[in-house]
This record gives sequence, structure tokens and C-alpha cells, in this order.
Amino acid sequence: MYFSPLLLLAVGISISSALFSAGYRPWRRAALRARLEGQLPEALRAIADAVAGGMDLKGAFGVVASMGAPPLSDIMKRVLALSEVGGMTAEEALWRTAEEVGSPDFKRFALIVAEAVRSGARLPEVLGAAARSFAAVVEFRRDLTTQLRPYVLLFYAVLGVFVVLSDVLIYFMIPQLAELSSSAVASSIRPAVVNALDALAIVLFSAISQSIVGGLIVGRIVYFNASAGLVHSAIASAISTAALLAPLWAKF
Repeated sequence: MYFSPLLLLAVGISISSALFSAGYRPWRRAALRARLEGQLPEALRAIADAVAGGMDLKGAFGVVASMGAPPLSDIMKRVLALSEVGGMTAEEALWRTAEEVGSPDFKRFALIVAEAVRSGARLPEVLGAAARSFAAVVEFRRDLTTQLRPYVLLFYAVLGVFVVLSDVLIYFMIPQLAELSSSAVASSIRPAVVNALDALAIVLFSAISQSIVGGLIVGRIVYFNASAGLVHSAIASAISTAALLAPLWAKF
């Protein structure tokens, strides 16, 4: 099959775009979930301080909504809207919003607040203890993520080495083999040489396949969702396409 540079470029761009489209929403949800998780301990402390200062639970939610940063502030505004318009109590609105958000960590947060409300006068103490426990869990997950991030760099490094070696093979070795083959006129047996564009197509598809598999592994390890890693697959595929085709366009 004949592969042209434009066809290979179009294939690389199309696959990268498709991978990015498939992975962006899961990656975005994973990133928002991580940010939300990091905000929950401080939210519990703020609610505990507000209740200890004489506010009711709804007023404490208002403090978090006004002082917090997205996405938590937006979520708490949704809670306040449900409690004001929907006729729910503050804790009922919080639990309804937790079901809408779909984050396991925020559901735990809502459950902690609901259980703390049932404790009555001990609400500030219960929320303060919960905030400390939540902070320990968040710190553990952040340490785990920090330890796993080098594997993301390793994924790009391995793919980069593969692409560089492939460029050397395609643009240096194959042309030299072709020259040796053409110069062997006296011999009745001439070595078969792979066409450079065919070799480029094979290497490009191999790099894209590695990008997809590696991205899924990164997503599963780092984001706890394989689909979220497709964003890395898209980036790696785009880089591989550009690095493999650039010498050809530059007439290297």
C-alpha cells in the first residue's frame, strides 16, 4: 500500500483528535474531583468554626460558598439554592447535591455533616475531628500521586526514545541501504530494501499504539480512571506524528 506524507499526517491528527475528545471529559472530571477533595478538609473546618460561632448549618454553608474557590464554592451555592427554593433542610440539600455531583469523596463529606448534625451540641467537635481525618486521607493521596507522577514522565521518555531511534532508522539507515542495494549491479542477488514511507507508516502506527496503551495505563494508575489517560495518549500521538514527519517535511 502506498502511503503519502499528507495521508500519514491526516491519520496522526485524526487519531490524536479522537483520543483527546474521548479522554477530555474523564480527565476533566478526575482533575475537578482531585481539586474538590483537597478543599473538603478546609470546608469542614470552616463549617465547624461557623457553627461554633453561633451560625446555623445553612449560614455555615453560606460562609463556605462565599469564601471557597471553585469547584466547592459552586457546589455549595447549589446546596443553598436547593435549601431556599426546594424547601429542603440544609443537610437534605447537601445530600441531594452530593448525589448530583457523583463524587465519592463529596458523598463522604455530606455523610459526615449529616452525622455531625445528629450529634446535636457536639457538632463543632465532630466536624473538627472529621476535618483532621479527612486531611490525613487527602495528604496520603497527594503523596501517592506525587510518587506516581514520575511514571508519566517515564511514559513520554520511552516513547521519545522510540521516535528518535525510528527517525535514525528511517532517514539515515534506510537511504544508505538503498544506495548499497543500487550499487550492487554486479551481483545477481540484490537485497530487498523497505520503502522509507512504508517504514514510516509502520513506525507511526506503532508509536500511536504505544501511546494509546501507555495513556490507558497512566490514567488507571494516576487518575484511577483509564479513560482519563487518553488525554496523554492524544498528546503523545501528536508529538510522535510531528517528530516522525518533521524531518521528511524539512527534506532531511
